[in-house]
Amino acid sequence: MEKFGKAEIRNLTKVIESGCFCDKRGGFMDQFRTEFARDLQAKHAISGGAAMLLMHAIPGAIGAGAGDEIIVDPVVQFHAIACLHNNIVPVWADVRPDNFLMDPSSVERRITKHTKAIWVTHLWGFPAEVDKLRRIADKHGIYLLEDCAHAIFAEYKGKYLGNWGHIGTFSFNMGKQLPTGEGGMAITSDDKLAFELNRRIIFGESPEVLSSNYRMTEFQAAVGVEQLKKVPRYLKIYREGKKILDEAIADCGWLDERFVIKGGVVAPYAWSCLFHGERKGIKLGVFKAAAKQAGASLGFGFTQRPGYMYDMFRKPNAYGNKGCPYNCHLYKGKVDWKTGLCPVAEDVIPRLVVCNNMALDTKIYRQNAMKIKEAIKLAESGNVKPLDYSDLDKKILAIVKEYGPVEPMEAIALLDKRHGPHLDEHSMFARMETLRDFFPYKLSHAGPRKFAFHDLSRQ
Repeated sequence: MEKFGKAEIRNLTKVIESGCFCDKRGGFMDQFRTEFARDLQAKHAISGGAAMLLMHAIPGAIGAGAGDEIIVDPVVQFHAIACLHNNIVPVWADVRPDNFLMDPSSVERRITKHTKAIWVTHLWGFPAEVDKLRRIADKHGIYLLEDCAHAIFAEYKGKYLGNWGHIGTFSFNMGKQLPTGEGGMAITSDDKLAFELNRRIIFGESPEVLSSNYRMTEFQAAVGVEQLKKVPRYLKIYREGKKILDEAIADCGWLDERFVIKGGVVAPYAWSCLFHGERKGIKLGVFKAAAKQAGASLGFGFTQRPGYMYDMFRKPNAYGNKGCPYNCHLYKGKVDWKTGLCPVAEDVIPRLVVCNNMALDTKIYRQNAMKIKEAIKLAESGNVKPLDYSDLDKKILAIVKEYGPVEPMEAIALLDKRHGPHLDEHSMFARMETLRDFFPYKLSHAGPRKFAFHDLSRQ
């Protein structure tokens, strides 16, 4: 199946020929918003330059700010970042052990008089228990916000995700199910929230409220209107791919398939399972090495630790490193983020085994399924040496720690200066990608091509 083709090119040509690349009456932006709201069964759709930018604007739209708290997900960090941008304290709720999505019982325990909202993630296209979360929100008179970046056209109990909360957000960057390069959309059926969000993402000469220019372009919308038509076809293949990969581990007693809650229809973004090698006496390092030897395209541990265990949130580094929002004179709560805050997340995240689930050819899924089965056999054989840091790994880690974030080409130049082995760009990128799965010293993405260093040994 062709992902991009003549229809997108035709639309982009129309934008160029129009001479107007920004939002205009009757343009592709109007069409995209109208059709997105219609297809997702919402009253309003608000476009933005990125889903993250819409998240920056949402707290203001719901009236949240200094002195307030929003309950967030510990597996991903986007909502916590959006909180810091608004001088709001993120409060971390734990997750369920079987699908690693926000646990409503943990959310209930985290609510205080300072809580303004619950911000839930439908991670990797699986629906969270948004019916329970909405009841909690309504009970306490707060907002439910849904991050549907991975979950377009995913459903729960017959309703599309994004509609259970007061506002839902969707991402359109190139790694998402509806790719436009960059971009995002928020949906809501609340007229007042649509008005408040709209006036925070764009202003003219004099803003009425604190706002910015978080606009999408006609180019993104021109691609988006065509991609919106194709997503249901993509999802059909992605769901078949998930089934193939689930079958690959069906007979393995130490890899658990991710649980789908009753009434949930997934929009597979990434396939994942949970490692429980202790049941078979298999160490995680052995399985990582087995996967590498078998050529299985697997990642391990995702962020390795919950968000609150990173210095970015513990210190935090916002507002000139002055301790805001935690030390804000308007905040009357207490921040005490010790190990054990979210015990399920702390246990589950290092166990995550993940791979991409958005190939448009089922042959790719079958090939990877065979490699996963081979990795399982190798790990069970006991003849695999666990992954360890090579001398080259240590040099790359040291470079990124000292100079990072850096791109592969920058790392190559710095390695050459230290008389290390000369790598080409592809080899360096592959090595840096592999180091994302290591522990306790690891790399992570810090932009489209850059990598940052993390020392998790003391966290």
